[in-house]
Amino acid sequence: MLPSFFYGILYIPRNIFDYIGSLKVKKYIHSSKKIRTFKEDDFVRILDLHNSCFRKKDHHQIFNYSRLFRNIFYVFEENGKIIAYLGFYIHLKFENFKLVQKAVAFSGCVDEHQRGRGIYSTLYKECLTELKNNNVNVVYSCIRVNNAAALHVHEKLGFKIINSKSKMRGIEDFYQVKLKLDDWKI
Repeated sequence: MLPSFFYGILYIPRNIFDYIGSLKVKKYIHSSKKIRTFKEDDFVRILDLHNSCFRKKDHHQIFNYSRLFRNIFYVFEENGKIIAYLGFYIHLKFENFKLVQKAVAFSGCVDEHQRGRGIYSTLYKECLTELKNNNVNVVYSCIRVNNAAALHVHEKLGFKIINSKSKMRGIEDFYQVKLKLDDWKI
């Protein structure tokens, strides 16, 4: 077993990638009329939605990324009430001597009483448009195998399954999907 201080060292690169990605995101522009970006007073409602969708109390990602990547943490409101959210983070990578922005959708949810109305599709399409307008090159997401509705939305938007895994950070049996925004038509 490794000493406890060693585990902190292992996470330094991830924190650095997050921080560098967040610097780029601070300069993003927002033009959508259908969705808006996260505000600090949205946090309680986002946690309520997260708990109802995922039945877990682990708010670490939501807490950190909603603040660090607030310009790409999107909410969908109806009559002044948040009924859906979709959050992303950005990592910058070098590929073929070119700096590439890679977005990862880390959490998304629609209020259980509002499902079946196309809200998630609308939210996701608007998010992808915003990301593409800000020169993001590719978007990744992980979808539980038993979440047919989410998989359908991703496939409808042009995502392709690139991997199937059995376990990652407490998520069991999921697909990893990818969409190249350079090829995606708005």
